[in-house]
Amino acid sequence: MAGQRDCNSVVTAGRLSKATEFFELAELREDTHPNAAGDLYVDAGITASDVICCVRLGVHSNTGKHNEAVALVKKADSGSERHLSTLLSLKNKAAYTHQNLSSAELKKMNRAADHLVEKARRLVASRT
Repeated sequence: MAGQRDCNSVVTAGRLSKATEFFELAELREDTHPNAAGDLYVDAGITASDVICCVRLGVHSNTGKHNEAVALVKKADSGSERHLSTLLSLKNKAAYTHQNLSSAELKKMNRAADHLVEKARRLVASRT
């Protein structure tokens, strides 16, 4: 289907590795570089969402359209889409505007990314 890419174990493992890397670095830099950390939380959430979709659907989103990615995650794991939506709603502020993320926004992003990364880890672990 257009806007989706097939997954295999190599793609899934690679996406999970990146999700973990982005999330861990974001947590390390949250206090000193909050906007960069916020952007990394978005990256972690997107790549973790790809893993969730890979495990459950055999495909992940390959489109720049956020609504399509959110819909695919909802299909793969109902409830997780709200965490991805949270991250995507703050993406522009973190990366593309002159405004800084507030500590409350960063905390919300941390929780959303953490949920997605942990869900992705559990799904992959349950397959092996």
